[in-house]
Amino acid sequence: MDYQIILLPRHDYWSWVRASAEYVMAYGPNLTPDPITAAQYMAPRQVITFPVIAGGFPEHGEIERWFLAHFPGIRLDPIEAASAEDLQRVLNTRVEEQDRYGLKERPFYLIWPTDYAVITQEFRANPHIYGRWGFPGHEGVDFRARTNTNIYCCANGEVYRLHTNPKSHPYGIHVRLRHEFGYKTVYAHLREAFIKEGEIVQAGQVIGLADSTGASVGSHLHLTLKRDGATDRGETDYPKDILDPTPFLVWPEYTSSKSLDAYPWSAGKCLIGAHGRVGGPLEEADIEAIREARLEAVKLDQTDTTETVKRLMEINPGMFLAVRLSSDFSSAPVSVKSFVAEVEPEMGRFYGLGIRYFEIHTNPNLQSEGWERSWNGGKEFSRWFRDVVGQLRTVFPAALFGFPGLSHGESVSGWREDGERFLLDAEDAVVEADWVGVNCYWTDPSGMKSIHGGQLYEAYRLRYPNKFLFITEFCNPSAQVGQTIKGQQYLDFYRMLRDTPGIGAVFSYALSAVDGHDSIVWRGKNGDQSRIARIVSDRNF
Repeated sequence: MDYQIILLPRHDYWSWVRASAEYVMAYGPNLTPDPITAAQYMAPRQVITFPVIAGGFPEHGEIERWFLAHFPGIRLDPIEAASAEDLQRVLNTRVEEQDRYGLKERPFYLIWPTDYAVITQEFRANPHIYGRWGFPGHEGVDFRARTNTNIYCCANGEVYRLHTNPKSHPYGIHVRLRHEFGYKTVYAHLREAFIKEGEIVQAGQVIGLADSTGASVGSHLHLTLKRDGATDRGETDYPKDILDPTPFLVWPEYTSSKSLDAYPWSAGKCLIGAHGRVGGPLEEADIEAIREARLEAVKLDQTDTTETVKRLMEINPGMFLAVRLSSDFSSAPVSVKSFVAEVEPEMGRFYGLGIRYFEIHTNPNLQSEGWERSWNGGKEFSRWFRDVVGQLRTVFPAALFGFPGLSHGESVSGWREDGERFLLDAEDAVVEADWVGVNCYWTDPSGMKSIHGGQLYEAYRLRYPNKFLFITEFCNPSAQVGQTIKGQQYLDFYRMLRDTPGIGAVFSYALSAVDGHDSIVWRGKNGDQSRIARIVSDRNF
């Protein structure tokens, strides 16, 4: 699946729109005259197609350079077109040749070299570090690649050098390939190379495994692109014929990792579910809502009773049940020891009833949930999480522990640490977890299909392609949107995820709440059944 947006000049905008009509009908991209909108649309998964025209985007200068400077890592599809007519000819040719991004017109391009569609350090970054070696900045592109994951050849070529000593070169174990038209690629910091000097290799072939050998501080792939004579010809301001690989890279198509197909998920589809009662055990009206909505999955609070679990199993013997384990983090630090002592007896009840999926805490990047008290960031939470899981696993060896959903968004002093920063710092815990929770929220319909809102799980999939996911919370929290509209949005969200590989269940937040939360619950304080339950019960998919 590709998320494409076409950026068109604001001046005489509708002429450019008409020029794009046939292409839009064929491939269905969105259109915008605003570069910032294009940069934020489904980032970082999108492709931005745009005409390269002098003065086309006067507030941003040379638009391709502006994107690379402000939004590095986004896939760009520039088209040389001095007029709307030129753009129309190019786009219509692409349609006729079934060549959506004009790859057949490029003499040379690079396919993505890792399983992770994330750039961790862009070309030209950190000039203060690389200046000592005579480079204007980082001399390649760094890609996310966990230790022992595959590294793929970017283009057909021949191995002309293989360095196997992990300590005698800054690149560590690395491979150098020679390609057509004088291009060369270097794949650095490998754990092992699977090819030998003189071997002919094909694009997409596995040539080695990732690691952090050489001058590296963490597992990743460093890719350098060169072209013979490029420096002397003025094609680059770098020495040694080094070019920016970014314009040559083909962003990977969205495909689920093969390992997800082997995950022991007997349901074979994403289950339709809801989070139970916020702040307490389920009430009778909640159980009736579960029955009416014909839910396939419910996420329980650790205070829910054994009797409630048995009643849910009677409603649907195949119902999937998960439990969130938590504590009061709002006023004092909660140590690993005290947390385990608190949740272990409750977990034992559920474990004895056959429940195996447990989420450890929730929103740990919020101050009310332990940030700046029990941990000062993702790295400290990662250690806390792994210690908790390690102790609980010795008692409950068949349990499957989930990394909790986060509150996403930028840092807010005294309230929240930036969600992406926290996730990155807690990566060791994410990788070790049996599954990963994702919290998805939106306040308007467009947000439901945004990678920053309802489709946030896609950002997780790009970062962690081998991890099994649960949407542990989702909702439209706006108090201005009525339950009928929310119910229809939730039904659309369920439909969207029903056949999405690698997602086990999706839990609407929430059936009810002890206090407040009126804008996110299915039913009011008086216990009346909500429209949401009735709308969900009418699903037909």
